[in-house]
Amino acid sequence: MDKFAVIILGSTKKEFMNERLRYAESILKGRKGIKVIFSGTKSEVEWMRRNTKLKGIIEDQSKTTYDNLINSKKFINKFDRVFIITDNTHYLRTRYLATRILKGIPYEILSKRMPLSYHLKQLWYESTRFIHNVFH
Repeated sequence: MDKFAVIILGSTKKEFMNERLRYAESILKGRKGIKVIFSGTKSEVEWMRRNTKLKGIIEDQSKTTYDNLINSKKFINKFDRVFIITDNTHYLRTRYLATRILKGIPYEILSKRMPLSYHLKQLWYESTRFIHNVFH
């Protein structure tokens, strides 16, 4: 039997975390045996736990997407497949970092489709963070 894990990435913006949580809940509804990992800062993870009925592992030492993947890696090595939950404003950077960090671990990024207004809010931030990650 395959073993699956889901990493839900935190965000400094609660509206983004809320969208990610609702998306994870819709995907996981009625499924058993999937390990959930909440990844972010202490306040992000606490907010996620308070705002969902999902139960899971706490990874609350991460301040960046890079940290999320590095710090969650220790929990996912025993799983056959890992799903990373984010949103499509954050997909490109998450994909880039996961390719670098999760070598040898089968993963898939599931991204919640966000309205254009969210993309416009995040355009500058995601662009500068992506450039930083490429040259870091």
